[in-house]
Amino acid sequence: MKAVLFFLLFNYTLCCELGYTNHHGDCYYNEDIDFLKALIQNSQNGKNPPMHDLDPMDLGWQHWENGRLVEFCSSTSTNTECKMDYELSGPLPIEIGNLTELRIISLESNKLKGLLPKQIGQLQKLEELSLSSNDMSGKIPREIGKMVALKNLALKGNDFSGKLPIELTKLKNMEWMYLSSNQFSGEIPREIGDMLNFKYLNFSNNFFSGEIPREIGKLKELQYLNFSQNKLHGEIPHEIGNLNLFRLNLESNALHGKIPKELGNLSLLVSLNLSDNKLDGKIPNTLVNLARLKKIELQNNKLNGNFPQFLLGWASLEELNFSNNEITGNIPFDLGGLEKIKSINLSFNYFSGEIPINILENENIELLYLHVNEFKGFLSNNYCNRVNDMKFLFYGNSICPPYPNCLKYIGKQDCEE
Repeated sequence: MKAVLFFLLFNYTLCCELGYTNHHGDCYYNEDIDFLKALIQNSQNGKNPPMHDLDPMDLGWQHWENGRLVEFCSSTSTNTECKMDYELSGPLPIEIGNLTELRIISLESNKLKGLLPKQIGQLQKLEELSLSSNDMSGKIPREIGKMVALKNLALKGNDFSGKLPIELTKLKNMEWMYLSSNQFSGEIPREIGDMLNFKYLNFSNNFFSGEIPREIGKLKELQYLNFSQNKLHGEIPHEIGNLNLFRLNLESNALHGKIPKELGNLSLLVSLNLSDNKLDGKIPNTLVNLARLKKIELQNNKLNGNFPQFLLGWASLEELNFSNNEITGNIPFDLGGLEKIKSINLSFNYFSGEIPINILENENIELLYLHVNEFKGFLSNNYCNRVNDMKFLFYGNSICPPYPNCLKYIGKQDCEE
């Protein structure tokens, strides 16, 4: 009798609820395990697959609660905490739709390919989805709009294409969206302005067209905005000045018109890049308010007028690039007085007058490009007293001899005999 009771008790401890499997004394949901098995199976044709007989419970890094998979990560990237020696490949299994308790999944830097399954919409508790740096393609399924808990979406470095589904803008909890380096096209939905929790927004290196939605100005929590390397046109909306950005990058589009004076309201900005557009007019004086600015890039536009005279307001500035514009006048003496400046590029403009000696003597400057302008005068021998080397180009001006004997390259100068 005792033996029978012991046998029944022993078997009871090994039994799990219907739909669960015992694994080393704990119960795990079968359909969660099926997803892990499918990942292993789909990867077998890759160059560096996980072992075909790998226990699915040993795949990547996993966290389970009450027998359900809630966090999963497997990557080849050294930047992650779950770097694996093997590589996942093949299509993302449709069984992913069964992971209904999943909160975080990161499969970046693998060789996954094919479509993002529409079954992804069943993951209504998922907060973070990272599939960056894979070979996935196709459109984002409309079912993504059902993922109401989603906060972070990272699809960078794939081959996704098509327009962003309007259902994506229903995800009001979204804080972080990284879609750069894909083939997305069409206009940026104006409804994106209703996603008020955004902190990070990166759509760079795609084929987005149309104008930048003015509704962007409603995203008061936004800290990083990058729409660079697209086909956006129209003017920069002045509503961007309503934000609290640290970084703004709109380079390599077809934006025209003037730089909005409202950008001077971005007092937290440390990096501003509006290069490679069709912007014209003067650089607004309101930018003097950008006291934390470390890097400003306005090259390859049609900006004109004199060099702004408010440089002392940029005490933190390290890099300045105004090359290939139509800017005129003298270089302000204050430019050489900036203590943190490292790089200055004013080439291919219409600057005139003499080169301020304090720029040449500033030991912090590592790069000074002043070539193809209308500078005149002479260079002081004090330039040769520098302790630190500086990359210095000034050809295509009217800087006349005698030259400091330490100069390595002078180039053509328009000097009278």
